[in-house]
Amino acid sequence: MTNTYSPAVDLMAAQLEERERIRVRWKSEADALVDAHQLAFSALASMIVRFSGKRFAKQSKSVEGRMSLTAQFVQGIDICETSISEGLYSQAAALLKQELETLVAIDEFENDRRRDGKTPNIGNGKMSDFGHIYGDLNNIAHVSRHDIARQLVTVENGEICAPSLIPQYNRDLALLLYGYHVYFIIEASRQTAQIFQEIFGEGLSKQEDAWIFSSMMILLKEKIIKFPLDIKKRFPSINFDKFFGTEPQS
Repeated sequence: MTNTYSPAVDLMAAQLEERERIRVRWKSEADALVDAHQLAFSALASMIVRFSGKRFAKQSKSVEGRMSLTAQFVQGIDICETSISEGLYSQAAALLKQELETLVAIDEFENDRRRDGKTPNIGNGKMSDFGHIYGDLNNIAHVSRHDIARQLVTVENGEICAPSLIPQYNRDLALLLYGYHVYFIIEASRQTAQIFQEIFGEGLSKQEDAWIFSSMMILLKEKIIKFPLDIKKRFPSINFDKFFGTEPQS
């Protein structure tokens, strides 16, 4: 009796095997970006855990909505990181779009502009400078862009050029998506700190500030993203002057 598996199991096994190879390769080439992710996520997680044991009175619809959306964001961090690290770039772009829309919805709650049943408006409020990022993610995730979709899954071997069912490694795309992911975690930390500031009168600790600062500096050094001009207003407790001068460069 032969020990065989179904075609579905064989294909899934091949995909998982290649995804693991891509993860190992990406981690070896990502340099400090992995550290930036760990630092940003540590700041967010540390702050949430630090305040989670405190009792507080029933909050407004705005605060409750922001807290619920923050929980959704945090729950999705691992699956988003995994998609980027294992070569599932179109899926990662879709998840990053959801992350960004969540951040925008939190901003809308914070500024009394949130409307139930409506997709968050990237072009309004404090998050308007994220519009070009949303456009980048749309181009990667949107199935109507055949040229990009083809690039993500096409494999070449000599004269053979065809779509592959196995993920293909793309370092440049991984760098871009991973940088955005870290950036979004940093912004989620700022928004979460604002929630706790309203409830308890305090936000990021000095240690958490330091983690956020170090994560930002890695993104700047790696030249993955550009921060918005109002970054110092977003994080008033962090001293950016020795890196940015009077104003950060866009």
